[in-house]
Amino acid sequence: MKKKHRKKIYNIIRCFIDPIVPKRKDKVVLFCSTGTMDANLQCVNQYLNYFESDVSVHIVRGKRRYGLKKYVSMLCLFLTSYYIIADHALPRFISGKRRKIFNVWHGIPLKTIRHLDDKRFTGKFLDFESQNISGLACSSELDRAVMAACFNVPPSKCVLSGLPRADILAEGHLEWFHDPQEAELVDVLDGKRLVAWMPTYRGTWHEKNLVKGFSEYDEQRLCEILKDNNALFGIRPHKFSELQAFPLLESEGLLIDLSHYSITNTVLKHTTHLITDYSSVWLDFSLISNNISLYLFDHQDYDVERGMIYPLDEVFTGKISYQFDELFSDLEDRLSLLESDFSPNKLFFKYNDAENTKRFIDAMFDEE
Repeated sequence: MKKKHRKKIYNIIRCFIDPIVPKRKDKVVLFCSTGTMDANLQCVNQYLNYFESDVSVHIVRGKRRYGLKKYVSMLCLFLTSYYIIADHALPRFISGKRRKIFNVWHGIPLKTIRHLDDKRFTGKFLDFESQNISGLACSSELDRAVMAACFNVPPSKCVLSGLPRADILAEGHLEWFHDPQEAELVDVLDGKRLVAWMPTYRGTWHEKNLVKGFSEYDEQRLCEILKDNNALFGIRPHKFSELQAFPLLESEGLLIDLSHYSITNTVLKHTTHLITDYSSVWLDFSLISNNISLYLFDHQDYDVERGMIYPLDEVFTGKISYQFDELFSDLEDRLSLLESDFSPNKLFFKYNDAENTKRFIDAMFDEE
């Protein structure tokens, strides 16, 4: 179907059909707009299934080709559901009238997004999102102010619950959450330490650009430091990018493909040291560790490509490396020392417990 025809059909459904279809408050749709169910939606899904047995939860994945029968069934789910929770973009054939639509986003943004990065989006897209959101999950007072600006919504629509996925990192066992891949990861590590490389993507989401931050000589030195510290090197590309190959690490049995594990925060639980760049993944990890290196090997190009909401050198308390020699030195220091006491940054986290998902769900069901 051509794009212009699809838009017309969506407008008809949203304006004339959606308003008259009865909405059920015992039905929740979780919309994975990118096709992948991220950790926030995973937590919401498992929490609802564990504690809210009278609520039916339905998962719909975007970026998929559906046959007519499946498409009609999916459409009926959306039209009849009072609660819809999305991770990124909202479906265009429904509105926020006579229902609640929440966005759990994917993390605490460090880079400019949405209205602060409007060159990447049309005004029509941004306005639709802003006008139809009932609530937006946020992590702190500062994060709420930033997210309100990014999505152009009043702060009152920003739910100060904490991000659901942060619950995975809390100490102790969550009775309502289980990641079946966690035991597999523990077996693969087999008592070894994990140094994880998790950079963000370059370019636009659909380009799938290659991220290459290490030379062959850099890889040789990584082999040395990993062997000296009984560690493995895990690589996890952003879902909108690819990472370079590491043939030497692989041949030496020192490489783990972390993209195999669907929930990033499960991987972070078992990470000794995190290497990242402009990604906000270090903020999640900072809830449990300060063993973090920022490696900004292409900062001159990236600073032109994307703007930052926060100056990294002001909000990141660790070492920022611009060349591999600096990163290597930081790794040597970090891997040779026991981790010191630390506390999560209160600018970004109001809560440090395992109650974020509960607070978000309670706010969603609150009818006041």
